[in-house]
Amino acid sequence: MSSQENITYLLSSVRKRTFSKRGVRHIRIPAYILCFITEGEGVIVLDGELHKVRPFQLYLLAPGMHMEVPEQYGEFDYYAVFFESIRLKKVRGSYEAMPAMSLSGLLPTGLIMVHHPQQLLQRMIRLYEHSQQPHSKGALALRLQFEELLHDISSNEPKPPLMRDERVEKSITYIEQHYTEKVSIEKLSEVAGGMPAVAFSRLFRDETGMPPLEYVANVRVNQAKLQLDRKNSRVKEVAAAVGFRSEFYFSRIFQRLVGVSPTLYMKRGTLKVAVASSLGFEDHLKSIGLEPVCVVDLFHYPGQSKEQHRQRLHSQLLELKRSRPDLIIADEYHSEFRDPFKGIAASVFLDFSVWDWKRNYEKIAELVNREHEAAEMLTRLELQTETTGQRLRRVLGQERVAVMQVSHRAIGLQGIANHPLNELLYKELALRPCEQAPAEQWRMEVQPESLPVLETEHLFIHQHHIQAGSERLYREMTTQSVWRQIPAVRDGRYRLINNWCAMSWTPLGRLLIMNELLAATGDSQAVSRQY
Repeated sequence: MSSQENITYLLSSVRKRTFSKRGVRHIRIPAYILCFITEGEGVIVLDGELHKVRPFQLYLLAPGMHMEVPEQYGEFDYYAVFFESIRLKKVRGSYEAMPAMSLSGLLPTGLIMVHHPQQLLQRMIRLYEHSQQPHSKGALALRLQFEELLHDISSNEPKPPLMRDERVEKSITYIEQHYTEKVSIEKLSEVAGGMPAVAFSRLFRDETGMPPLEYVANVRVNQAKLQLDRKNSRVKEVAAAVGFRSEFYFSRIFQRLVGVSPTLYMKRGTLKVAVASSLGFEDHLKSIGLEPVCVVDLFHYPGQSKEQHRQRLHSQLLELKRSRPDLIIADEYHSEFRDPFKGIAASVFLDFSVWDWKRNYEKIAELVNREHEAAEMLTRLELQTETTGQRLRRVLGQERVAVMQVSHRAIGLQGIANHPLNELLYKELALRPCEQAPAEQWRMEVQPESLPVLETEHLFIHQHHIQAGSERLYREMTTQSVWRQIPAVRDGRYRLINNWCAMSWTPLGRLLIMNELLAATGDSQAVSRQY
């Protein structure tokens, strides 16, 4: 018995709608729907992935997808094309129809990037107008218009971005296929077309950001992570399976790239974790449902006497030792305690060469086997940031926001980039900075007598290191004649805040910052710190 199968798409209906209902909504998508946004903006979460809805965007929703529309997301108008995917099976000269489980590679679900949205909009409008006519008139023409729309969308996707150099791509493919074997620079340069080894290494580093053999090590270690997560895995066997001839060398490379030994990595879901941080890294753990066994802050803060610091250091190190952690997660401010920590537990010092709070967060989540929880938290945070930004921009309009940190040394005006706080305020929340905020520096420091007239309607001030004398500098600043000329000061719209600079390094801290911003601007609906 011979059979032949084909996939066809049947138009169900075309609708024009406005999504404007308030309140959080969880929706399970019932059918295939092409949604084209025409006006407005908002935020949706599709199967855990956040999307910022904007005009001229196209989405393909599939049956079973989960969509969450948060409270106060805004509103948007859209055209919705409902259709079915049908599998036609020909058996002995006749066809049997049944629902198809997929679109057979027609289009990806979620947001579809298109080159010419105006053309698609015109097709959507014509399809909608035609669908409003009686079905007895022009049913075939309507079906043809629908098929033309699908063809237009599939051929309207933008071209993929430029690929890496073909020679590097060939060498990477070779690495991925042969990482279990011995891989040399000479062999890779040969695969890349017979390039000289030195020229190949330089090209590879330029294209990937790392030397070829470092790339090989990363591929092997990433494969090792997958195998170490399996039940009853053994380090020696995993090392050999991913291309390391020496278990000791494997452990050393793994420790360098991952931060912990392979043996400890195998236990990462059950580790007792302590935190040594001046940036509130314990909040990283709490946000993914893990309570640290001990939290210490051993930094010698300005204004603290040597004797006070010595006593505090002694008591906190003793507390850390008594907690008997399996792992200590530490920030840069604790790098001088590498040796003392070695006598207590394995330690990971997070990389601060790039001020990327999210990368540190994901690193911590991996170390404790909570990657899924961290991904969910980041999605929720991004969602809350987007909705909070909309609320703040609606309230503030064209009003500007400035953040200042007054220490015992100088007055610091936050810039608009290059720090987690600046990125939150001026990029993610899209608030307007004051004219004097530096574009390149993360903070500009001046003395009270050099303070410019800040062109801002809202001013947030943190008094840093009060024990060291920041109060004196704050009083001196407020006696300057330019102080009273600042619009925010003149109108009474300045306030003291918590240490936003430190808080901006953690998800929970960023939520608290948004809470304080909403409260300061008169928005009574604060964001939730917990999810």
